[in-house]
Amino acid sequence: MKLLPITALAALSLSPLASAAGNGALDRRFEKADINSSGTIDRTEFLALQPRGKSWVEASHRFNLADVDDDALLSITEFRASNGGKEGGKPSRAQSFALADLDDDGFLDPQEFALTLAQSKPWRKVLRDFDRKDRNDDALLTPQEFGVLLNAL
Repeated sequence: MKLLPITALAALSLSPLASAAGNGALDRRFEKADINSSGTIDRTEFLALQPRGKSWVEASHRFNLADVDDDALLSITEFRASNGGKEGGKPSRAQSFALADLDDDGFLDPQEFALTLAQSKPWRKVLRDFDRKDRNDDALLTPQEFGVLLNAL
């Protein structure tokens, strides 16, 4: 179960209509992101809102924190409570590794590693950074090669 900050609890307790007056900019961002007009934002729609200088992992981390009811969708109330998904900061190294390890094999391949870097980073630089971290040259990063401390796992 997630613990909510007081501001999130307060926002969730308000009905969407009661708080709509003070959320014009957020509501417009929500409507822009809700590409399929479903009344919710899924992870893909949320990621499309993010600046290219942000990593997929960072955006995914903030999406997870904003998704209070764990339904893999953001309601307008969750979106408002998270300040448009801007709350939550950056994930720890261990959290970044876990989010990027899409196949849950305990390693990051170059494509998974790319998820931890700015979306705008050119592929050649992603590979250069990956090669610097891959100390044993096996084309996979262990949590330790990625920079996760052993006690953080």
